Order: sequence, then structure tokens, then C-alpha cells
Amino acid sequence: MEYLSVGKITQTFGIKGEVKVYVTSSFSLERFKKNNTLYIKSNDEYLKLKIERSYQKDANFYIVKFFDYDDATISESLKNNYLYVEKDPSILKDNEYFYVDLIGLDVLDENQRKIGIIDKIEEFPAQITLKIKFNDKFYYVPFNDFFIKDVNLKDHYIKIHVIDGLI
Repeated sequence: MEYLSVGKITQTFGIKGEVKVYVTSSFSLERFKKNNTLYIKSNDEYLKLKIERSYQKDANFYIVKFFDYDDATISESLKNNYLYVEKDPSILKDNEYFYVDLIGLDVLDENQRKIGIIDKIEEFPAQITLKIKFNDKFYYVPFNDFFIKDVNLKDHYIKIHVIDGLI
């Protein structure tokens, strides 16, 4: 089974066992629903946590209460743990990708020349952007139909449209 990180527990919240989670998933409404299962990794083993309730605190944080974690003392043991879900490609629509699958892909121009490697995916208010590394320098390409011409996970590349000043 493959797992994806969806957030990190940063601290306990209140006295009823809730925790504050910094969210790193694009599907946060889906990930943090009541009765969903999340996992923490402990000694190379994934331990199940079932969500009793949750709510979005602000743009980057959720407050989550797990079953069997009924006070702050018990929840303290969860602090600084990453939360994971089982990777489920069925939640993706056409032309949607898990960020983890894009990182490390070769970046090609429309003439098939390698022009870098995807280093990171960054979400800005206006758009999702690929951070591409090329010869110890970085440049950013919007992840939209104008620039992204082909994503081929099987052959490990992404083809982009290069305009003047992009690189």
C-alpha cells in the first residue's frame, strides 16, 4: 500500500483531545471528513486514526478530534506526527495528478529537449505553479493548459510550452 502525506499535527487544541493540523493536501474537505481514516507512521508501521469530528480553522489548518483521544494529555503523543492517507487514484478527475507523482519528472520543451526537473509544486492564490530546477537555477511555470502540453507519468516526463522570458 502506498501512502500520501496530507498534513502535520502541530499541537493540541483545547482540553477535549483535539489537535491542530497543518494541511498539505488539495483535497482537505475530503480528507478530514467525519469517520475518515488517517494514519501516522511509527517505527515503519502505519497506525490508524479515525476522525470523530473536524472543522477548518483557517486556510491552512484544521482542528481534528480522533476517536479514543479524549483529552489533551492523550493527544499530546500525536504532536509533530505527519498524517497520511492511502493513495487512491479514483478520487482524481481527468488531467488531475497527485503532487508526489509530478515531483522529479523530467521537464521537456516542445522540441523534446530536457529543460529541467520538477522540484516542487507550489500553490499560490492565483494558480498552482511548478518549481523547475535547471542548472542550479529555478524557474516557475503555471500549471495550466497554456503551458502544460503533456504529462506522461509512465515515461516520467512533462512537456511544456516555453515562451520568451520563461526560462
